[in-house]
Amino acid sequence: MTVAADEARLAAIRVLQDVLENGAYANLSSIRQLESRRLTARDRAFASALIYGTISRLPALDYLLEKVLDRPLAKLDPAIRTILRAGAWQLYHAHAVPPSAAVNESVKLAQHLAHPGAASLVNACLRRLSAPDRPELPANKPALAAGLPSELFGYLKKWYGRDEAVALAAAALENLATTTVRANVCRTTTDQLQERLSRAGVVSEPGLYCPEALRLDLDGRSIRSLAEFQEGLLTVQDEAAMLVAHIADPKPGWRVIDLCAAPGGKTTHVAETMNDQGQILALDLSPSRLALVDEQATRLGLQAVRTAAADATATDWTQALLGQADLVLADVPCSGLGLLARKPEIRLTMTHEKITGLIPLQRQILSNAATLVRPGGVLVYSTCTINPDENVHQIEQFLASEQGMKFQLETITPFLPVSLLEDPEVAQSAASGWIQLLPHRHHTDGFFMARLRRRPTH
Repeated sequence: MTVAADEARLAAIRVLQDVLENGAYANLSSIRQLESRRLTARDRAFASALIYGTISRLPALDYLLEKVLDRPLAKLDPAIRTILRAGAWQLYHAHAVPPSAAVNESVKLAQHLAHPGAASLVNACLRRLSAPDRPELPANKPALAAGLPSELFGYLKKWYGRDEAVALAAAALENLATTTVRANVCRTTTDQLQERLSRAGVVSEPGLYCPEALRLDLDGRSIRSLAEFQEGLLTVQDEAAMLVAHIADPKPGWRVIDLCAAPGGKTTHVAETMNDQGQILALDLSPSRLALVDEQATRLGLQAVRTAAADATATDWTQALLGQADLVLADVPCSGLGLLARKPEIRLTMTHEKITGLIPLQRQILSNAATLVRPGGVLVYSTCTINPDENVHQIEQFLASEQGMKFQLETITPFLPVSLLEDPEVAQSAASGWIQLLPHRHHTDGFFMARLRRRPTH
């Protein structure tokens, strides 16, 4: 007899198995699974919390499970392993879920996805984790409590010190209940958009730093289901990424080249900032990802954007564009360590090689980007990481090179809100031409950006 399993939990298990066993991206797998099922907004919100919570705390959950299993977790059937992990998260972190419900629903999932023997194992294991004498995490293992591999936690300590590392790790565990969007100023105003969203039953509040930003509480609703999204009145984008267009300060009529442009958030924001007047060439290595840029520009009604496939590390395509752009954006591939809350699966596969391996590629892209800037033009370098070697150290090394001597960092203080400049470290670095945003301090993604001006020729 087939046992009926809770649909929200079943959808979450499908996503978790896809991510943990097959290496899928949590956000993309969630869209496929959660939006294809007839889940209520409340159920979708619970499933999302279960997915992101389980992935974020995986090292700790595995530690606890190993304490009550009579065999290694790695030896279990993948479906059962996933059910146990999700069940453990509910027992330790989903305080609104009664322990009996967490256990019983997990048993139903095992019966639905596996066999009676597996259900018995799930029942016995999770009951041990719900007992008064259940195992707890050791107090002397902060990396485990933070849900981070020890190697990654070690890097955070090296870069920022132990206290900041703990705070960064804690911020990466926060459930992102709000979705930040950018009003398309070519079609609406922030006030008008907020009023429309309110009529649609969506609670919103102004962003922290950008006048075009709103923070939405979707309460489990899909952003794509909103008429405001479909009509191109808004784009999902974190405020840290929005600040790139602010410090770039593009003017109507400018020629802009955006390297590594997909999926198009910064490209389209620059177009909106220019009132869709000018020429923006959006480049990316992947034609399929470039299609996302075209899709965004079309949805937003932007005419200034055109796309082309190109390798940002190559030079064969650059000859016709040398020294022609008023603005070049180099949002380079990076370790993504500023996105641990939004993309928790990053922590599962992050290694020394992945943290350091992209640095030469970033250097080459920055070098290529520099050749495209006209004398007097602007180059903006950005990443979504908190690794200094990928950020300020890249800029320092570039400026020390023969090519970099044609450029100088330019203050970005005039482009930043006063509230952000209240942080003394931000104020100091902004005056020098760059900022590093940190999730626990600034309540955004971890993000780096620098503005460089090519020296005019005389």
